[in-house]
Amino acid sequence: MLLIAGLALVLFAFPRLGYPRRDRIVASWSRLLLRACGVRAVELPAPGAGSLAELKGGALLLANHVNWLDIFLILSRTPAHFVAKMEISGWPVVGALVAGVGTLFVERHRRRAVSQLNDRIENMLRLARRVAVFPEGTTSDGSRLLQFHANLIEPALRAGVPVVPVGLRYTDRHGRPTEAVLFTGDMTLGASLWRLLGAPGIVAELHPLPAVTGATRHEVAERARHAMAERLALPMDDEVPETLRKALAKAAA
Repeated sequence: MLLIAGLALVLFAFPRLGYPRRDRIVASWSRLLLRACGVRAVELPAPGAGSLAELKGGALLLANHVNWLDIFLILSRTPAHFVAKMEISGWPVVGALVAGVGTLFVERHRRRAVSQLNDRIENMLRLARRVAVFPEGTTSDGSRLLQFHANLIEPALRAGVPVVPVGLRYTDRHGRPTEAVLFTGDMTLGASLWRLLGAPGIVAELHPLPAVTGATRHEVAERARHAMAERLALPMDDEVPETLRKALAKAAA
């Protein structure tokens, strides 16, 4: 019922509302959705970083991607236009819902589409709006950080706005990693929702980090990735585990 109510809002009320009122409604609705899914959100800014609510003006948010709830987790704390793959727009109810809150969809395999999207992102940033992207390009199991794609960072450099990494982590009520939030492979939205509802006590952590800078988008992407990996104490996908490194060294001796 909550999803249907949200869909009705974005279809019938939002076209008549300005950004400030829409942003407040989206934040309230996102908090309700998290609560309905049994998820408690906790924001833990890193030293030198403020809360997401304290962000002023345009900014590009970079977040690791674990679950479809990531979108609503961030929206519960700050207004943002998300960038998502075109396939999500076809999801039942949720597709129309995320489109209605200002999500920017992209056909990732069309180079011209990415270029056009970057122009749209730059325009939003220059209008003092926030845009959020998942630079990994897909969800992971939350045990590591995948490679960051740098293409969508370029608009922030052109617009001269901060690039703010936001680490996301989900645990059970005892602070242990939980498999209830996994949304990888061929899992459907319905299966994910059922799994979430069967695991009460999930805690969702948001870790805003200080803005990162760099001369190029690739440099910014790597600095953001390293900062996020350090904050979340996660290995990066291209790192060789210490145990394997020792085994390889021993074999070569």
